[in-house]
Amino acid sequence: MAERIIGKKEVSNHTIPLVNLAEYLMMMLVFWTIWTYQTVYANRFLKEDLVNSLFLIFDMFWVVILSQSLNEHFASTHFTFAGSTSILFLSIAFQYYLQVKRADSPERKKLALQLSVLLTVISLIGFVTILPFPAPYPMRFAIYAVSIFTVAFYPLFMKQTLTDFSTQFDHLTERYSLFTLLLFGEAVIAIAQTVTIHHFRPESVFYFVVIALLFTVYIINYELGINRRTKTAGLVLIHLHYFIFLGINLMTALLELFILKELNTTFFVIIFDISAVLFIYSMLALLITYPKKNTHITIKEFTVISALSLIWIVLSVLLKNSALTFLAALTLILIILAAYWWRVILQSAHK
Repeated sequence: MAERIIGKKEVSNHTIPLVNLAEYLMMMLVFWTIWTYQTVYANRFLKEDLVNSLFLIFDMFWVVILSQSLNEHFASTHFTFAGSTSILFLSIAFQYYLQVKRADSPERKKLALQLSVLLTVISLIGFVTILPFPAPYPMRFAIYAVSIFTVAFYPLFMKQTLTDFSTQFDHLTERYSLFTLLLFGEAVIAIAQTVTIHHFRPESVFYFVVIALLFTVYIINYELGINRRTKTAGLVLIHLHYFIFLGINLMTALLELFILKELNTTFFVIIFDISAVLFIYSMLALLITYPKKNTHITIKEFTVISALSLIWIVLSVLLKNSALTFLAALTLILIILAAYWWRVILQSAHK
């Protein structure tokens, strides 16, 4: 996904314009938000019937349209992007509205009604931003951005309503791990952009190993560290995954541009390290929030992981001018981190 917005064509003076970074953050927030509302619906309300199957087919079509509207010239595709997201929000809103009619408890009815109203209002705002009235793109984008931020984070203020009708947490974690797996799959495909038939780059091998190690850390957390049978509204897991998705996608796109020598090294290191920190500390926060019975992250473990992160930041600054050395050092740090992460969780399980 990131390559559609943060592409080589948009690299200016070996940096990525801030407007493209902002558009990328918005694009990722939109996909995460749509996935979240559809996941919450499936988690709490979905039953296999003809109506839900038809809605699924309808939504899949508009997701295809939405994905095709992504490119480096975001302003030129605002009509398609905002229009398709608004249709998707309205579709999901109607699905929640149908559950209001079918609700067999006050908790289910209250949750379905609140989410249906919220999504309907946001979809209407989205449609307003594509109406043919004279308004500059920055104004349209600002209105659209505010609406997306609202629909994305308003559920944080609905904690009690969501807790009253608690999630099936095992299913919720499975759905977000599936999205994460898709992003890692896309990251592996991105490696091909750094490989040419006539010129072998050892950096590409390290690139692959780095992606594999990041995936390893995620799987260790998901399979061994998180208690997937806890009763919870799941809000922390849901919102932390936005930052996990950002970290994975940004690191993937940045490493590709770095290997191809398209980026200023200082700019690359700053954005890459921010992305890596987002990923690592979001994973750590998941482990702290939803630990298995004997899994406890103490000050010692937190300090060790923070120390490894700090060591990496220092090394990244020192080694930024050599892609091969940079990637080799990153690989070593990630091996140590993955091994320590696994050891902490394994030791906790045997206590």
